[in-house]
Formats: sequence, C-alpha cells, structure tokens
Amino acid sequence: MSLGPDQDEDGPSPKRHRSSLKNADHEHVVPGLADAMAENTVNVVLDGDVLIDLNGLAGMQQSIALRVSSHVLCMSSSVFKIRLADPLSSHNTSDPAHLDAKEDDGDAMLLLCNIIHLRNDKLPSRIPTETLHHLAVLAEKYACTVAVGRATVGWFDKLYHAPSQEYVDVCRAIEAAILLDEPMFFTRFTERWLLQEPFGGKFNVPPNADARTKMLPPQLVQRRQALIYAFRGDLDLLLEPCSVVFSKSAEHYIDYAPGMVPEPEDDGRIGGSMCHVDQTAAMLFLGILRDERIWPATVWPPSLGEIVDAVKMFRMPDHDDCDKCEFCEDTQIKFRDAMKMVKSMHGTRMWGVCLDCFKAGGFNAGECRYEHAKPKG
Repeated sequence: MSLGPDQDEDGPSPKRHRSSLKNADHEHVVPGLADAMAENTVNVVLDGDVLIDLNGLAGMQQSIALRVSSHVLCMSSSVFKIRLADPLSSHNTSDPAHLDAKEDDGDAMLLLCNIIHLRNDKLPSRIPTETLHHLAVLAEKYACTVAVGRATVGWFDKLYHAPSQEYVDVCRAIEAAILLDEPMFFTRFTERWLLQEPFGGKFNVPPNADARTKMLPPQLVQRRQALIYAFRGDLDLLLEPCSVVFSKSAEHYIDYAPGMVPEPEDDGRIGGSMCHVDQTAAMLFLGILRDERIWPATVWPPSLGEIVDAVKMFRMPDHDDCDKCEFCEDTQIKFRDAMKMVKSMHGTRMWGVCLDCFKAGGFNAGECRYEHAKPKG
C-alpha cells in the first residue's frame, strides 16, 4: 500500500499565524522607558563608552541609543570587536563611539545587550516567538550565539509549554533554535511540527533565511517518511497476533492440536467442532483498531500526532475467552502485550529531528547533544 498521506507533499501549505503571546509590558522590559525615550538614551550600563543607534524601541518609532560597554561588546562578539577596532577612534564615557544598528530590530538588540552585559534583572520572563526569532537573527549576525544562547532556554521553555489557547509560531521557534544552536528545543519543536502538521503540509522558509534553515524542509519530509515507516512497523506488531489465527497452521478442532482430526462418528462424519475463539478475538481487536483510526492507513486522521495519540489512549476492550482450549493462540494476551510494547516504543522514540544530525546533513556519526537511538553500522 502506498504512503497515501504523504503523496500531497507539494500541496498548499496552511498559513502561518502570529504568536498570540503578547509583548511584555514596555515599562517592565525597559524600566523608566518614558524618561529614556525623552533623553533618547537607554543605559544598559551607566559608564558605557559606546552608543548603539536604533530607529525605535518597544513599539515607539524614534531615534534612540543604547549605552553599552565596548569591553563587553568585544568579548562577546567578534563582529563588534572588528567594528570598534579602528585605531584612530577613541571613545570614553563623555565621548562615546557610535554604532549604527538602525536596520536591526530595536527590542531584540536591547535583549541582546542586556544578556551579554549580564543584566538579568532587565530580562522579561517571556517573549513572543517573533521577538525570540529576531534575537536569534541578531545573535547570528553579530557572531555572539555562544554568549546569548543559554539565556534564551527559559524563553524557549515558556513557548513550548504555553497554554494551548495561545498559538506559538512553531516554524519561527525552529528557525530560532537553529540560529541559537539550541539542541533540546530544536528537537522538541520539530517533533511538535511533525506530529501536528497535516501530512500534506510543508515547512515554509523565508526567502532571506540562512543556508542551514533552507536545508530543513527536505530533512523534515525525510523524517516524516521515516516516522510513517516506523509506525507501519508498529502496526505489524499489533496485526501479527490477529492475523496468525486465520492461517492454516493455526486451524484446530476444540481440544485438538492443529493438524489433528477427531475420530469419525459411526456415520463416518468427523466428530467435534472447529475452535473459533481466537478468530473471534482477532476480529474484535481489528475492528477496534479501525474504529480508533489506527489501522488501516486508509482511515488515518490527517496528522501523525492524532494517530500516535490514538495509540496512547487505546484501551483493551472487554473480551470473554473462557471457551478457549489448550491449543488456542492466546490472542488476547499476545495482542495486549504487543500494544504495551508499541506504547513503550512510542514513549522513547525521538519524533523530532536531532540538531547535530541535521547539521551533519542527516546523520552525525559522533555523539549528539540530544541523546537518541541511531542505526547500527
């Protein structure tokens, strides 16, 4: 049977939504914002000797500068170090140097500067996906992902565990995880995308995305195909105890081993009856799998996550097999054990993509930062 759900890979992609998480209160993000805007300067550090010029901050469009330390900028970013390395330029607190960052997102630049200056008291508890993505773009642009990355883990976590009614732009979160080299949440958000996105959905990459992000869509398609293939293998485990009872080798008369025939009656007819206990159980379980849209593939729901959830929530139906004989296959027990095995495998399976394997082009032969099973050899 063909992989029907994935034949639509070139179909239309659903629209991407903006995060419903609201920007933090401006006064909380920039304490004393009104006074700072009036003076056209936000002091990240009071004795800073560099002013980073911006076109706006916290939704207010006007020229404003961030007062920062050249020493911190040079330690955190090789790009800033080069831009501040002009031997003819001198700068100090009273005559600060200027760096033009008017093309950059102001809120993201403020977050970046507060992080590298260790101003943790100025960082909001949560930020929207869009702002996190802007911060990741700046960290990549100014080569300071090492200095910035760890500080963003809490924001990634808040987005990942956001209430269901608050939509989070998963695509933007994945892109941010790539840029910030965040392995755990890259795997978690790619898992969410693979499980929740309809089978025909595609991962849209912005035209100005970096080369690594542009490599992601084909790898996500490949990963989806691998997960579907693995899930079909899981179904084989469930179908095996149900299908074997319909084979010739399992046919038997009540209380007679397969292949044995009861003694004929006086009229020459074979005595005894065929045992159908296993077949009755098998038909029950196959019917339940279809009702729950787990099997066959023709009844699958539109996303992989719905199928996985159906397996997770599956409950064994009541079935009375008290009439079974000693030569029955114990279909109920074998099916129950197979279902337990499949649920256990689903609990440990990596449904997302490993960032280290992704960067290696699909498979990283070395040790990955996100622990997962790898093919042998």
